[in-house]
Amino acid sequence: MEAKNEKSLRESYECLYGLRFPNSKVFDATDSGSGAFNGSSSNSSKNGALDLSVLIEQDEPTVAECCAWTRARFFTKRKFRRLLPPLKWLPNYSFNDAKGDIISGISVAFTIVPQGLALASLAGLPPQYGLYTSFMGCFVYSLLGSCKDMAVGPTSILAMIVLPYVMVGGAQYAILLAFFGGCLQLLAGILNLGFVVDFISFPVISSFSLAAAITIASSQLKGFFGLHYSASRVLEIYINFFSTIGSINLWDVGLGCFCLLFLVPLQIFKEAEIMPHWSKCKPRSYRLVNFIYSLIVIGRNALAVLIGSLIAIYYGQRNNDENLFTLTRKITPGLPSFDVPQFSVLSVNGTVTKPFGEVYDDISTGIFAVALLGLTESVAVANAFKSPSSGKLDASQEMIALGVSNLLGSFVGAFPATASFSRSAVNHNSGVRTPLGGIITGGLVLTALSTFSTYFEYIPETALATIIITSVMFMANPTDILIIWRTNRIDLIPYLITFITSIGIGLEVGILIGIGVSIMILLYHMARPHIYSVIKETPSGHSFLYVKPDRSIFFSSIEYMKIKIGKNLKTLEQINMNSGGRETNCLVVVDGEHMFRTDSTFALGMKNMVNDLKSRNVSVIFYRLRRIVFRVIVGVSMHPTLFHNCRTEEEVYRLIRTLNETTIKHSSSMCVGTLKRSHSHTSTYRDELGTRHLWMTQSTSD
Repeated sequence: MEAKNEKSLRESYECLYGLRFPNSKVFDATDSGSGAFNGSSSNSSKNGALDLSVLIEQDEPTVAECCAWTRARFFTKRKFRRLLPPLKWLPNYSFNDAKGDIISGISVAFTIVPQGLALASLAGLPPQYGLYTSFMGCFVYSLLGSCKDMAVGPTSILAMIVLPYVMVGGAQYAILLAFFGGCLQLLAGILNLGFVVDFISFPVISSFSLAAAITIASSQLKGFFGLHYSASRVLEIYINFFSTIGSINLWDVGLGCFCLLFLVPLQIFKEAEIMPHWSKCKPRSYRLVNFIYSLIVIGRNALAVLIGSLIAIYYGQRNNDENLFTLTRKITPGLPSFDVPQFSVLSVNGTVTKPFGEVYDDISTGIFAVALLGLTESVAVANAFKSPSSGKLDASQEMIALGVSNLLGSFVGAFPATASFSRSAVNHNSGVRTPLGGIITGGLVLTALSTFSTYFEYIPETALATIIITSVMFMANPTDILIIWRTNRIDLIPYLITFITSIGIGLEVGILIGIGVSIMILLYHMARPHIYSVIKETPSGHSFLYVKPDRSIFFSSIEYMKIKIGKNLKTLEQINMNSGGRETNCLVVVDGEHMFRTDSTFALGMKNMVNDLKSRNVSVIFYRLRRIVFRVIVGVSMHPTLFHNCRTEEEVYRLIRTLNETTIKHSSSMCVGTLKRSHSHTSTYRDELGTRHLWMTQSTSD
């Protein structure tokens, strides 16, 4: 009999865990008082029961096996092709590819140079820092990036997030934000955490974009009107603006209005077709006119800076007044040096040196905001311009490329960078063929730094302000709130919270709070699944409580499920009391059809609930429970158990009839009984329900 039980037990666990137990490898993992089978009947307990808590002893791997596994896992051709995307497209690079990359690289350079100057001003930095940020991202992404259209460099949102930290610690704080933000992005990419950006919901992104557009445009009022004050929050900006409104420079306002009248129509009609009626009668003239117009549209920001600078120089010399317009500050000409960032920073007033601990406390919030927003923008741009033939976007590789760009950029004095929608659109429309176009752009930026940097000080601030204002005018879509109102009004909560905190506290805090609120709402819905609970009857007239969750149940839902079961259980007990004096057991049937995964906390909670119901003479039957869920639930039991899990409805009805007709006083709700039960009782139970049904594993569905 012991040999038969041992064989049956072995078969059950082999089916349950998908493992095979060699006789020499199974050993006892329980207390000394209990036995485990190992091919010998001497390890059985005195009463013949067998311990189900067994472990499998595995041979420890050798160094050679570890090296072979590491080589096969990390050092394959596929891994190298993923880490270095040029290995995919460079062998087939053609002359036509080079022509498209050169044209697009030049086009993006005409856009990124004036934008870099303007965004450095937005971040509170000298103009050359915008170009430092521009060229390194172009070079690195060409080697590590997977999206040919993406143009990495400074953006208005990241520049606005950097501004309050620059006001505290100067340019060094901006450089450290790029360094630590890049480290965080690189780590996320190495750990394959590309899915993290999926937790940023549409209401949070939409609300943050609207708040960022308002904040950025408000911050440029100072440069547009020629005022002088320091502020980074919207409320502070308008307080300072109205307090200094009497000092408006009308020359700056006039030049700013001229730049707006030049830039806004080109921004609105950037895809317009000039002289369409010439396309048939004068095709050459038609192509020439539209080509010139496309060049003007692409280089509109550079033209605005050039025209504004010429106007400022002309009227300044004519009136013999160099301060007629508010010009950018003097800058450091030439190329930057390649140095490790300084982690102890001299304060803005130049009197106190802050140690690294204080510096990190100052910028810690900004590090996470910069890393998260950079990843979000980068993945969003890559998805927007991804071609159908390129396959699924590798978000983790994009994280690696962006992280290395920021990390190396900090060595040349760059502030945080990410992908830009506007420049990526220019890149795409210019016919870029491969990421190699970024090297052309980076080379032209370096040329501008080494050749024209001495002339940057003649650029009017109002011209840079208008470039930023026009770039953010179309960044946000306020009508998104109507979509949210019509679809799911619960999403208004993260939308409004993100907007209010971003405007009132700051963009870097607002986005983090918005993401937190959005995740809390997501977790709330996960913790409150729909649980169908109703009292049913078998064909033989036995009542039972039928419970069916509509999804997988995890630790956050166990208490909620207990409450739902407890409410209807009282009704079931009342029905059994009124059953005409017939003694019946209260039964709960849990349908696991939609339970694909679970966790140990849920299993422990179910065990406690079943034990609690056992004390009330209530039995629990699981129906259509999957093997992976069954493993978790059985794994919490430290003593041998037999588990009710039926595969078909007929098996459920038979088991309910048996439990109501058979007196089982000491059976667990989760368990029919233990292996310590007498063999005669076990045999009777098998005769009535079937052997494989008793051992559970044979009726578990996948």
